[in-house]
Amino acid sequence: MDMSEYKEIFKAESEEHLQQLNDSLLGLEQNPNELEYINTMFRSAHTLKGMSATMGFNTISELTHEMENLMDMVRKSQVEVSNSLIDILFECLDTLEALVETVDSEEEVDIGHLQATLTQAMEGSMPVQDIKGSVASSIDTIENEISKEIPEVPEAEENESKPEIVPVADDIELSDNDKKAIKEAVNEGNRIVSMKVILDESCVLKSARSTLVLINVSKMGEIIKCVPTEAELEDEKFDLDFTVIFATKSADEDIVGTIKKISEIKDVIPSTIAESDGKQEAKKENEEKEDSEAKKSNSAVKRPDAVKSIQSVRVNIERLDNLMNLVGELIINKIRLNQLASDLNAKDLDESLANLDRLTNEIQTEVMESRMVPIDQIFSRFPRMVRDLAKSEGKQINLIIEGKEIELDRTVLDEIGDPLVHLLRNAVDHGIESEKERKELGKPPAGMVRLAASRQRNSVLIEVEDDGKGMDPAHLRDIAVKKGIMTRDEVDKLSDNDALNLIFMPGFSGAKVVTDISGRGVGMDAVKTKIEALGGSVKISSVVGQGSIMKLQLPLTVAIIQSLMVTVTGETYAIPLGNVIRDVGIKASDIKTIEGKEVIMLRGEVLPLLRLHDVLECPTEEEEKQNLIVVVVEKMGSNIGLVVDELLGQQEVIIKSLDNKLLKNMKGFAGATILGDGSVALILDIATLI
Repeated sequence: MDMSEYKEIFKAESEEHLQQLNDSLLGLEQNPNELEYINTMFRSAHTLKGMSATMGFNTISELTHEMENLMDMVRKSQVEVSNSLIDILFECLDTLEALVETVDSEEEVDIGHLQATLTQAMEGSMPVQDIKGSVASSIDTIENEISKEIPEVPEAEENESKPEIVPVADDIELSDNDKKAIKEAVNEGNRIVSMKVILDESCVLKSARSTLVLINVSKMGEIIKCVPTEAELEDEKFDLDFTVIFATKSADEDIVGTIKKISEIKDVIPSTIAESDGKQEAKKENEEKEDSEAKKSNSAVKRPDAVKSIQSVRVNIERLDNLMNLVGELIINKIRLNQLASDLNAKDLDESLANLDRLTNEIQTEVMESRMVPIDQIFSRFPRMVRDLAKSEGKQINLIIEGKEIELDRTVLDEIGDPLVHLLRNAVDHGIESEKERKELGKPPAGMVRLAASRQRNSVLIEVEDDGKGMDPAHLRDIAVKKGIMTRDEVDKLSDNDALNLIFMPGFSGAKVVTDISGRGVGMDAVKTKIEALGGSVKISSVVGQGSIMKLQLPLTVAIIQSLMVTVTGETYAIPLGNVIRDVGIKASDIKTIEGKEVIMLRGEVLPLLRLHDVLECPTEEEEKQNLIVVVVEKMGSNIGLVVDELLGQQEVIIKSLDNKLLKNMKGFAGATILGDGSVALILDIATLI
């Protein structure tokens, strides 16, 4: 049997089990007496062993088998949880991760030293049983656990009350499985609704409307039957009406209101075909009170003939990327059609395009949502990393993680891993003091590092905070002068906030000793470059003796952005709205010059000005305009005014990367986009432009 097609599935599922093993082992290290951690590890290792053996990956199977034996002895109190045992298991996990990552290569990895170490750990505390006995006992334990987790399903009593099923339409037949699904849903306190949906006669995309109806119904309950079937609805093999039978706890008025929000729905007619009676509910509540644990266990078991509908599927990343590109092309063509319709001034065409615009926006939203991934996929890596760093530094660190459920576009998520590693390493190495220093300062012996994510309108804010020594602006000024980055006169003119931003300068490092963790002056510069390349920003605040906070502001996606469209010398440019503060009109006579640079007073503050035609090296008119338009943008916490010729308004643009060898490394541009008239506009990258 050719197993090559299953390798990607094996790798994806193995990574989930390895992450579970890592998390549980970290928990066991903090709470050695909590055996639930070791039970969870045992189950994950056992599953991984079976999967790898099935695929023929014998090295992985052998190593997990030895780990399983050791964990079984820990469960039986034959081996004590110690620091050395934790270290051995972590080393095994690191090796397993490497083995899973390289399953495609034929190179063999020697795990003999790990197997020998695991054997020593087992023999060192085994009182009576030998290893073979331990393995046999391990198998018995697994079988006992499986039998406990799958209790017998009691047969239905003869006098058990049955839900009364009201006959549905003559052309709808309920199979035995449908009736059993209805019975189970009613026993769980639901009512069964047969809902007839009638579409408008003018509806063009019947399949799209029916799909939206089913999506909304699935949010309110569980679909039991569709007439016609879902496949026939998708192929538009029906007239203007269809029926959905589903289990729900929602009221009829809520159902009708939700479905009628979908456009081109003429009518919604719900009717109840089955529901639970009060006696049955009271009986169920009494049974739960008498034996809540047993009831909970039994309720988790599905009847063998009740097939659970599939709620999610695995999709290859490349397919999502291709779908995103196609949506981008669709939006570009939509903008083009809107432009043509505006020129033709045809009312009928405008109405059709309004529907197309709405449909395109819905498709775009769904595709964007499908690309969103919980940030926990990145955050889950860091507890182990911080634990290892703290141990190598001889420090105690309490890592606090918040906002793991926040979602980001997969592309953005892939890019922020390295910056977060740099920030966390700096927090452990530079930020948190040694245990001795913290005691002398009256601080708790264990330092605190906080990693938090939160949603901020159309962006995500990630904070890395520590309660360490903080950063002294005066000390940073001295380092900048010593390293020749700036002169003494230049650093003396810097505000404290600007002095803190010196750490983002290339080659800047405050470390006295270069270590494997930090001190080479490349980390923070890399963080700034990477985040700004994503269209985000980095801000820093610090108090000497109290700690520091790094704030990363990130866009939800880097594929489609809202932009302010402007013209400079006849050319159109896009400025990402995330950078725009406001736009103002000024008079040329209001411009002042300070040290050779143009500025204006705006709302009581001095605002530096940059003329975009100078920055972009565009030709200008001989006569200078008396009334100027200024777009105020933000960079690194400071505001700057960009002088443009004209504002064209806000527009959603698709970012196309500059892949050409001559253009992709050019500073000042984040990419390009195609406008409604077919022309190309460059998207300005404020971070590198000014």
